Amino acid sequence: MSIVKRRWSVFAVVLAIVLVAGCSSEQGAAEQALKAAEELINKARGEAAQYVPEQFSGLEAALASAKETMKKGDYKAALAAATDLSAKAKETAAAAAAKRNDLMLSWDGMSGGVPKMVDALRSRIDILSESKKLPANVTQAQFDNAKSGLASIQQQWTEASEAYKAGNLTDAVAKAKWSRDKAAEIMSSLGMTVPAAAKL
Repeated sequence: MSIVKRRWSVFAVVLAIVLVAGCSSEQGAAEQALKAAEELINKARGEAAQYVPEQFSGLEAALASAKETMKKGDYKAALAAATDLSAKAKETAAAAAAKRNDLMLSWDGMSGGVPKMVDALRSRIDILSESKKLPANVTQAQFDNAKSGLASIQQQWTEASEAYKAGNLTDAVAKAKWSRDKAAEIMSSLGMTVPAAAKL
């Protein structure tokens, strides 16, 4: 073998080693980045799936896509996707925490107000029930609706409280808002003063 051919053979071997090493390096970086991104996603899963489900579903879909890219051997693209996933996982976790805080504030505001509205309604209905005649501004239909509505509010508030104790803030707040709005509606129909907080 001539010196020139020998040199080209050595160069080809070296080039192959460099390419393999580069490929291996990219693969390792992509694998590590994907692993880190998946850990962040799993860490955020609990609250994110509950409070920002659509955003979290998109995150899971993106993770699955990045893994498919990895399987196809496109390590550069997989690395880029993994890096983007890590950023989105942090954004999703932050969005879930913000949503949870908003729900907690809503619950705190209603947990004291709604029971007071229920007590006021119950007292008003008891007084009207004992009266021989309804006030001029209250019809019999309105009074009957108020009585049935109060029972519905009490049931809904019980369910809201149970949902809160179970850690389901989304359901708890939704039921609490319904109770508050229904109570405000009935209070208005009976000529009662609706608390300012219930008008929001």
